[in-house]
Amino acid sequence: MSATSLRSSALRGGIYLMSRQILGVGLKMVGIMIITRILGPAKYGSYVAAYSIYLYANLVGTAGVGVFLLRHEGDVSRATLRTAYTMLFAAALALCGMLEATRGLLSVWTNVAGYSAVMAVMALGLPFQMLTIPATAQLERALDYRSVAAVEIGGDVAYYALAAALALSGFGAVSLGAALLLQQVSFCILAHWLSKSMPRFGWDGKIARQIINYAGTFAFANWVWQLRMLVNPLIIGPVMGAQAVGLIGMTIGILEMLSIAKTVAWRLSVAVLARIQHDTAKLRKAVTEGMEIQTLVVGAVLLGFGWLGQFIVPIVFGARWAPVMDFYPYIALAYLTIATFNVHSAVMSVIDRNRDLGITYTVHVVLFGVVAWFAVRHVGAQGYGYGELAAIPAYGLMHVFVARQIGSPDYRVAALWWAAAAVGLFWRELGLWAIAVPFIVLALPVSVRRLVGFWRMVRPAPEPSTEMATSI
Repeated sequence: MSATSLRSSALRGGIYLMSRQILGVGLKMVGIMIITRILGPAKYGSYVAAYSIYLYANLVGTAGVGVFLLRHEGDVSRATLRTAYTMLFAAALALCGMLEATRGLLSVWTNVAGYSAVMAVMALGLPFQMLTIPATAQLERALDYRSVAAVEIGGDVAYYALAAALALSGFGAVSLGAALLLQQVSFCILAHWLSKSMPRFGWDGKIARQIINYAGTFAFANWVWQLRMLVNPLIIGPVMGAQAVGLIGMTIGILEMLSIAKTVAWRLSVAVLARIQHDTAKLRKAVTEGMEIQTLVVGAVLLGFGWLGQFIVPIVFGARWAPVMDFYPYIALAYLTIATFNVHSAVMSVIDRNRDLGITYTVHVVLFGVVAWFAVRHVGAQGYGYGELAAIPAYGLMHVFVARQIGSPDYRVAALWWAAAAVGLFWRELGLWAIAVPFIVLALPVSVRRLVGFWRMVRPAPEPSTEMATSI
């Protein structure tokens, strides 16, 4: 595929994924607006605790198999797909049984009432979710993000329709567990239908070793990184209970919706960067531009909500959810930093430096967890936010590892925009003057030049004149 064709396919893929994310946000907003008003923070906290542990179990089970299939050079053979299906299904059954067996123990540890009942239903979705991975990987390898978007929208519609109906019928947090099960069944059916494939099982020892050799290091990095999601139920829950878990979970959910650009960018980056993985100059340029675009786009959205959220949250979700904005700036700054270093992590995965990525994430999670553990006992649930801030310096280690492989990206503009956004996010603590800082920074000549450069990159090329076309 030529560079122009690849760029065009990537652009179309980005549009489809962004459209899917925007539609998904719309569905989520309507669904959550109904669900959270009915359930309230405490019952929602039951779902958050169960879902965090369920999602981590899914990450352990997938073990990087999907990324192995996505970045596989050349065509993926039938033997590879069948071996991948077998590995995923076996892991899913084992983890599903483990989640069911530990419901009582974790219910006591998390100090979250209702955890056991939600997990009893939710765990059944794990095999369907993991069997979806090979089919989705085939669609993404073909850059068929239109079908990927259709799969995800279809599952989201099923989820929120059932969740809202059951919540209105008085089923409480269990309604969300049942809806997740239906969502994963829908994902599995749609992904295989659109990819024109079926789950088929087989085994090839040589291929299994290849998957494990790659996926092992990737899985280590991913498992460590996603330990972040366990801080809320396993560290905040035992001390502060379901109410705090629900409020922090809602804050994270809002930020996931607001920072959809980072999710789209990472998924698209792995597929596209795999095709230039041996060209360090192009990779370095991609990291520099990716940092700037991610910081600009995600930062603008997070700032907008940070300034208006105190009015939006009570209206949309209800007055019980107003404390969300107390946690927002701390967690938002963490999400902005994740977005800034998003392409770094994609590059490290593509060039198979997952061990270095794992070391970075280990430092990050240790800082986060240890600070949160002590802070929550002295300042309450706000300690979660202090943990997020304490973990940010770990990204310096990610820079070191990336620079060793492809050279140092240019941080000047991205760092300037990140710092301005950080000041703007903490306007309630610093004063109203902080709101002006991001606008002042964007008006600087260096910012204007970069913004003009981005505009020139994305605007359509002018059509040739009639005279020129005739002469050609």
